[in-house]
Amino acid sequence: MHATTTVDETRQLQLDGALSIYTAADTKPRLSAALQGAIALEIDLSGIEEFDCAGLQLLLATREQARRQDIDLRLLGANAVVRELLALSGLGDALIAPEAN
Repeated sequence: MHATTTVDETRQLQLDGALSIYTAADTKPRLSAALQGAIALEIDLSGIEEFDCAGLQLLLATREQARRQDIDLRLLGANAVVRELLALSGLGDALIAPEAN
């Protein structure tokens, strides 16, 4: 997981490896920390190699936390691993930024 901030103060976070039941507990505080003080956060999912319902639940919880804090959250780079579960759940269009599909 790598974080950077752009010129327009959008924080960017690159997730890689697994976003699953085995990593959710460790990833959740990192996502919360990325939201702290952010105006906007872009999370790049292109490096995700394993994605399950726990990972999906974590992204949904992060989206809700961002909404409560009035932070613009965009999920980008949904690869085939991520898109498969999003399609099965029916959440793809609601969760992933349009240009990332």
